Amino acid sequence: MHLIRLFALILTCSLLLAALPAQAEVSVFTQEMILRSYMAPGNTERLHRAIDKARSGEEVSIVYLGGSITEGSSASPQKTRCYAYLSAQIFAQKFMPDPAMLRYHNAGISGTPSLLGVTRCEKDVIAHSPDIVFVEFAVNDGGDANSRMAYESLLVKLLESPSQPAVILIFTVGETGWSGQDHMQKLGKHYDLGMISIKDAVWTQIQQGKMTWRDYSPDYVHPNNAGHAFMADCIGYYFDQAAEVAPAPYAVPKFAFYGRTLATLQNLQKDDPAIVSMGMFDYGAVNCYSYRQGWRHMSNRNDQGPLTLTLDATAMTIVYKQENNALCGQAEIWVDGKLKATLNSNSASAWGNPVTELIPLGKGVHTIEIRMAEGSETKTFNLLDVGYAK
Repeated sequence: MHLIRLFALILTCSLLLAALPAQAEVSVFTQEMILRSYMAPGNTERLHRAIDKARSGEEVSIVYLGGSITEGSSASPQKTRCYAYLSAQIFAQKFMPDPAMLRYHNAGISGTPSLLGVTRCEKDVIAHSPDIVFVEFAVNDGGDANSRMAYESLLVKLLESPSQPAVILIFTVGETGWSGQDHMQKLGKHYDLGMISIKDAVWTQIQQGKMTWRDYSPDYVHPNNAGHAFMADCIGYYFDQAAEVAPAPYAVPKFAFYGRTLATLQNLQKDDPAIVSMGMFDYGAVNCYSYRQGWRHMSNRNDQGPLTLTLDATAMTIVYKQENNALCGQAEIWVDGKLKATLNSNSASAWGNPVTELIPLGKGVHTIEIRMAEGSETKTFNLLDVGYAK
């Protein structure tokens, strides 16, 4: 009888051990890594304002702006296992008596740089009156002058927006070790912003032989579920540390570090007085991530001249939809009678994604013409957005 009871006890223990969740296993993501991810609290006045709102039971809006990592690629299920959602929930758990007062917005779009980020900033971020904005473009931006200018312009545009959010930078890393962290952290220091380095946490661990890239990512850049959870833990640790830093008055620096040409960017509206003629384009429904309306050239339209604008601006951005579809054509951008760019909306590597082009203009009033290129007169083209800055 005792042997039967002993056997039953052993069997029960074995079943309980087998049923333990995966989280009970020793994780490769250590507390040491979380500590290493914490780069700087930045000026905490705006963060304390958000925390005070949260603690008093008011609504708090948190927006995450970035590329595919922010969107949640390789997280499953994507919407609720991505680092953005998880870290927003951590904020609510730490500071909100009623988590239902959290307003969470994920503005990540795969394959996009901060040039698109600053172009869609008004619609996808500022429109939500954010109290906190996380910015993640370290693996999407290059290190060239235009990329640095676009990133700085985005930061200034956010900092000077009406809700005056706390802006916190996240520096991710790719399988080769690439990250825009080096130039981005200089801007973080210049503008005294909070900074979290996933690169410092993960890449250092890999270089030391304490983990492999596959522990973090199933591909070349996107975290797996454990990687997304680790990123959220790093942000949670940032919240804890920054909340302990006494707030001090904050003012946006008056001088640029790299350049902020696009910080004053405005978006062309449907009935904008800058539109001289719609020409061969019309305005209607499009389907490209957060873009639901745009200017379209349809394959069955006759040539009625270019879409013509008159802009007092020094630079403009053009956002268009790119597809793997031979029915999609090329559009040309003419500035003051000179061809400045040819935009190809058909690409074998496209997945229905937005693409952004920067067009320098120079000071003054300019005539902009957007027309279908020769051979594309009967093809389609979806113009999603036009941004312009003085």
